[in-house]
Amino acid sequence: MKLTAEIVERVKGIADSLDYDYIGFRVQEVPFALGEMNHRSHVWDDGDDTGEELGGVCAIDVRSMFFRPSQYGECYFGDYAAIVAGNHAEYGEDAGEIVISDPVVVEVIA
Repeated sequence: MKLTAEIVERVKGIADSLDYDYIGFRVQEVPFALGEMNHRSHVWDDGDDTGEELGGVCAIDVRSMFFRPSQYGECYFGDYAAIVAGNHAEYGEDAGEIVISDPVVVEVIA
């Protein structure tokens, strides 16, 4: 999925109305359902899934400077996108990444 200016503006508009400490944009290969998520993201090592689970779900922090369309056409892996929020998170290894430990899907984008 390509992150466009329209998607960024839509997500930021929705995020402004939410009352959560952490709000992220997540793209994945499996459709989203509204509500609490039981899924846990995995640790990746040089492009390989280690099978080790993280303490939550990875997402791009919509409040970070990294949540913007890329001028280089960078895409996220997967066809399904959603706004995932929670009140507990830690920073991930990638720029702008957060790992939300109490994730709730609050809006399905695609």
